[in-house]
Amino acid sequence: MKKRFFKNLFKHGNKHQASELKGKAVKGDPESQYQLALLYSIGQGVTQDYVEAGRWFKAAGEYGHPEAQNALGLCYDHGTGVKRDPAKAVQWYARAAEQGHPSAQNNLGLSYNSGDGVSRDFSESVKWFRAAADQGYADGQFSLGLAYYRGEGVEQNYTKAMKWLHKSAEQGNSDAQYRLARVLYKFAENRAAYREAAKWFKQAAENSNLDAQFNLAMCYTDGKGVPENMVEAANWLERAAEAGHAKSLYELGRRHFTGLGTLKNEQEGVRYFRVAAEQGSLQAMLQIARCYRDAQGTSKDIVRAYRWFSVAAEYKAKNATGERDALENELSREELAKAKRKAEEFIENH
Repeated sequence: MKKRFFKNLFKHGNKHQASELKGKAVKGDPESQYQLALLYSIGQGVTQDYVEAGRWFKAAGEYGHPEAQNALGLCYDHGTGVKRDPAKAVQWYARAAEQGHPSAQNNLGLSYNSGDGVSRDFSESVKWFRAAADQGYADGQFSLGLAYYRGEGVEQNYTKAMKWLHKSAEQGNSDAQYRLARVLYKFAENRAAYREAAKWFKQAAENSNLDAQFNLAMCYTDGKGVPENMVEAANWLERAAEAGHAKSLYELGRRHFTGLGTLKNEQEGVRYFRVAAEQGSLQAMLQIARCYRDAQGTSKDIVRAYRWFSVAAEYKAKNATGERDALENELSREELAKAKRKAEEFIENH
């Protein structure tokens, strides 16, 4: 949630001339300092310069400008324009939070929840989540709902979790929509409950939540909450896969092998397995290794098969070690060394 706000933060620079803002900023006007910082962040009217942006956020923050204080906290949290320093991020979040800034309150709560820059304290995190949620801030409502769901800083309470998740979801928070759908699906006991879960999966999916797109595809596959429709399932998997969602990439690869909801195309299936494996999907690692071993959808390549079985084995994938070891006699000493080197390189980089 910090990340989403951080990405959107720098889209809010107004259209005032940078020179006009700078004149006021130099004279100590905090709002002008804040707006000038935004312009430096997005490169509007000035050369983009995150260091300069951080300088002006700090100047406005020192005057007590809550938006600037929260923005500077985000800069320290992400190391943008300043050296990453979670402790300083917490300090700036706290200054803005004490003034009632809801995003800063939620960010401060997230810091306490993760223990990043401050001692981990679930009770303190819930205090700030609630402060943000009570102001109607969607991310704060989501954070509080998640705390109730997990029992972090409060007694676990699914009813209260769903209450706050629903409030956030109604405001369009895709994370809350997805989480609410998961809770509804988990406890669904009849068709109406599954329909409600699928409704929220779809809303989150339409808001580009990749996990929701995958889960909606599974709803269409199983006919739960929506009519069974393998083509529609494949369409949603395709959308998530195009954005790099590993589970969807693997599942779409599997469906290309069987022709479930899509044209059977083993070569395309291998392509999806390969991309999913590169992203760390253990299932995809095993499948691409078997494809190389058995020449399914691709040319036989025992070196690559051994490499992917080795990586999967490193991550404790079931059967990976045995399937890898069974290939050793098919490789020359040089080929075996190459396969092991490639596996080690992947593991080191991931």
